[in-house]
Amino acid sequence: MPVELSPRVLELISSRICHDLVSPVGAISNGVELLEEMGEEAGDEAIALISSSAQQASHRLKCFRLAYGAAGTDKTLGLRDIREVFAGWLTSGHVQCEFDPALEGKFSMPPRGFFKCVLNLMMFAEECNRGEGKIFVAPLDGGNGIKVTATGKNVAFRDGAEAALEGNVGIDDLDARAVHAYITGRFAAHFGFKVGHQSQPDFGRLELKISF
Repeated sequence: MPVELSPRVLELISSRICHDLVSPVGAISNGVELLEEMGEEAGDEAIALISSSAQQASHRLKCFRLAYGAAGTDKTLGLRDIREVFAGWLTSGHVQCEFDPALEGKFSMPPRGFFKCVLNLMMFAEECNRGEGKIFVAPLDGGNGIKVTATGKNVAFRDGAEAALEGNVGIDDLDARAVHAYITGRFAAHFGFKVGHQSQPDFGRLELKISF
């Protein structure tokens, strides 16, 4: 099933990107204003604000570029690439990510779009982890895919996210909170991958799988 590129989906994706960039870009603007108003008296505080916010914005743009853009389907995209951009994505939050050493050397020639979809799944796992928690990325038994496991006190699907991931939602019923889940599932279907999940909110655990 191809990704549905209706105006509604494009609007929601644009809203999500803008929402995630407003805070760091706004902080850069505030830092510049401090420098303009206080001059040298703003000192290290303003410079630190501008530097950290610019870095945060850069991390998010790199992640969006691979997750939503054509760069994510590049044949040279590998585990190291998505590991690096996702590490940057997590720098402003309270979620940590660990990769199983067994992943090293695997998927040297993955199907087209595979790591793009894995990155989207990792972003979705972080989205479902509202608070401090961990994400563990490991190969599936049999070596035909990857498992992304989120653990934490408040790990659970957000309203509408499970149906959106499965594609069981009307376009008009999508909102900005569920659109990433929808895009994740549609990209996987577009490239011919299977996505599965197992949620155990009472145990603070969500397991997401992608296979080919």
